[in-house]
Amino acid sequence: MKVSELVDKAGLCCLMPPARRFYPVMGILLLASLVTVLAAVGLGYPAMGLLPWVGVVFGGIVLLMMVLPRNWQRWRLAELAWDDERLYLLNGSDDRALALPRAALVGIERDRTVGHDGQWLAFSLDLRLDGEQLAAATKLMGLGREGTHEVAPGIYRFGFKRAWHGRRALKEMLKALLPM
Repeated sequence: MKVSELVDKAGLCCLMPPARRFYPVMGILLLASLVTVLAAVGLGYPAMGLLPWVGVVFGGIVLLMMVLPRNWQRWRLAELAWDDERLYLLNGSDDRALALPRAALVGIERDRTVGHDGQWLAFSLDLRLDGEQLAAATKLMGLGREGTHEVAPGIYRFGFKRAWHGRRALKEMLKALLPM
């Protein structure tokens, strides 16, 4: 299943960056990289020393990344989505999604914690998975065996880093996923 096709589905709640913050930030990055390249060339012309070349190279790299249309798609940064029947684990950079039954969700850990590799996790989901589903989920999310934490027999905890929302808004969204 592809994330690009899934995000158009009606009734889907997808945790991705809010548009009102995402697009202005992307626009600022685009303008900043363009100004950096132009300033480096303008200030360095006619005798381009090392510092202007650094500005041209790094500003140009960021400018090239910002010009690509794929980087302006918010769904590429999503990790989780759900509807009434299914829970979807997402890998937007690879445009792949894994659909799990909504009944697989056992619990939500809403407090911020530190993950196994030292990153802050915005929240964690406890999922009841069989061996095949666990293998598919770890492969999709790019986790090794150390990235999964078995909470109880057959129940695994998956941490999510990119929540994109404030704590209060995130709690409200997760309340719709699993009311407490």
